[in-house]
This record gives sequence, structure tokens and C-alpha cells, in this order.
Amino acid sequence: MRKSKSPKQAQRFLAAFGPIRDHFYPKQHQLTAQRYREQMRQRIEDDCWVKASA
Repeated sequence: MRKSKSPKQAQRFLAAFGPIRDHFYPKQHQLTAQRYREQMRQRIEDDCWVKASA
């Protein structure tokens, strides 16, 4: 990632990146391996881009 030119630019990036990361990376330390796999499978299936490409 390139260096941010200003604090405002960095904040805009983080504001957009946070919800995306939360969607694809659940709190792994609080889940069993099986539950983690189930959640990831469901999250990927629920995404509209997966449905559009099918």
C-alpha cells in the first residue's frame, strides 16, 4: 500500500476498508474451526457478486 498523503485520505480508506474486512474475516479466536468454515461459506454464498457470476 502506498503512503497516505494526508490524515483525511487515510481516514477515508480505513472507513471503506473496515466493513469489508469485518465481512470476510470474522473473529477467528472466538469460533471453533467448524463454525468458522460455516460462517465463511455462508458469507461467500450470500454475496451478490457470487450470485451474479453463477
